[in-house]
Amino acid sequence: MMKQVVVREAYDWIFCDEEQHNGLTQIEWDHLLLFLGERYNHENIVEYSNRKLRFINLVGVIQLKTVRIEILPKIDLHVENEMLNRRALLNMLSLTKKLPIEIGDKTLNQYEKVDLLHILASLYIVELTKTLHRGIYREYRLTAENIPTLKGSLLVPDHIRKNVQRTVHAFCEFDELTPNIMENQVLKAAVKVIFPYVQHSSLKINLMNGLELLEDVDDVHIHSTMLDQMVLNRQNKHYEQALQLAIAILQSNSMSSAQNQQIGFAFLFKMNDLFEGYIGEVLKRILFPTSYEVRSQHTAKKLLQNITTGREDILLKPDFVIETSEEVPKVIIDTKWKSAFVNYRRNYKQSDLYQMYAYITTYKTAEHCILLYPKIEEEGLLPKWEVPGSIPQKYIEVETVRLDTFEHTVEDLEGMLSGSLG
Repeated sequence: MMKQVVVREAYDWIFCDEEQHNGLTQIEWDHLLLFLGERYNHENIVEYSNRKLRFINLVGVIQLKTVRIEILPKIDLHVENEMLNRRALLNMLSLTKKLPIEIGDKTLNQYEKVDLLHILASLYIVELTKTLHRGIYREYRLTAENIPTLKGSLLVPDHIRKNVQRTVHAFCEFDELTPNIMENQVLKAAVKVIFPYVQHSSLKINLMNGLELLEDVDDVHIHSTMLDQMVLNRQNKHYEQALQLAIAILQSNSMSSAQNQQIGFAFLFKMNDLFEGYIGEVLKRILFPTSYEVRSQHTAKKLLQNITTGREDILLKPDFVIETSEEVPKVIIDTKWKSAFVNYRRNYKQSDLYQMYAYITTYKTAEHCILLYPKIEEEGLLPKWEVPGSIPQKYIEVETVRLDTFEHTVEDLEGMLSGSLG
C-alpha cells in the first residue's frame, strides 16, 4: 500500500527515519533529495537539519515510487486535521486557475478529505467522462492503405507493387474520419500518467472506463511543442476544461530525469506567488462593480531622484495599488506569505515597515498602506500606525485574511477597504 505523508509548509518536518511520524526510508529520502536538487537547485525552498527537512514556500504533492508527500499551507496549526489547510489550498488554486476548474463550496466539502493527487484525478475523470459523452471529437485524416474495396483514389504505382499476387486488394488513398488525433491523444496520455498512483477503487474503475472510450486512440509521447500546437474550435470547444486538466497532469509528470526515475508526479506551487495571485483575483472581483481599479506589480513611482543624472532611482513595486477611475492611488497592499504572529508575538520585520513607509510617502494621494498576511489561528492585536504630519492623513497597518473560502476572503478584504474607499 502506498505510504502517505501530509505536512504543513514551513511547519512540519519530514525525517530520514521510517520509525518516526512523517518518516521516510533511506531510499525514499535519497530519491526526494535528488528530485529537489534537480528541480529547485539554488532555490531557498527547503530547510535542512540533521536528517530532516521541511518545505518553505512550496505546496502541492510529490509522488515517489513508494510514498506520496502532500504539502499543505499552514492555516490550522493546532488541530491534527488537514481538511482546513487543504480547503484553503484548493480555494486558491481554483481561483487563480492553477487548477484549471472553478470549485464551489459543495465540491470543496467533497474534496477537502482527499489528498491532492486524488482530487486532481477525480476532477479530471469527471470532466473527461462528461466531455467524451458529449461526443468524441474526430477529424479527417489522409490515409493510404491496402484494402479489399476501392475507396478514394487508387495509387497505381503502389497498387502494382503491393498487389501482384493479391488481385482482390486495392492500394487507395482516402480521407478517413478518425478519433486518433492530438486532442484525444493528450486526454489518453493524462489518464495513463495518473492511473498508477490512484488507490481508490471506484476512481480506478472510472479511469479504466475513460481508457475504454479512447481505445481507438494511439498511445504517444506528449511533448510541450505538441501542447502549444493545439487549437480549439467550435467543434471541439467542449474539450476545453478536460484538456486544461490533462495538460496540468502531463506538465506535472515531466519531473523525472535519467538519473531519477523514482519521481512519477509532482504538482507544486510557490506559496508566496499563489497567495499574491489569489488576493489579486479577489480584489478584481470586489472592485469590478465600483469606480475603483486594482493594479498589480505597480511600477509608476520611484523613491529618489539622482542629483547627478537627474533621473529617478530605486523603483517601487507594491503588489497592488487601488486607484480611482482617474488613476489616483488610494490604497496600497503588499502580501506576505508567513504568519503575522509566532507564539502570539508579532512577526513582521522592521524592513517591511520601512518599505510600507516608502510606498505611502511616495504615493502622495494614497491614504492606507496594508501589509497583508494569511489569517492563522494564533493571533493577537493587529498593529496600525499613522504617518505624523501627513496630508491627507496616512496609515500603515497589518491585516490578515481568511483563505478557506472565497466568501471569507471577500468579507475580510471588504472590511479592510470599507474605510478607505467609502
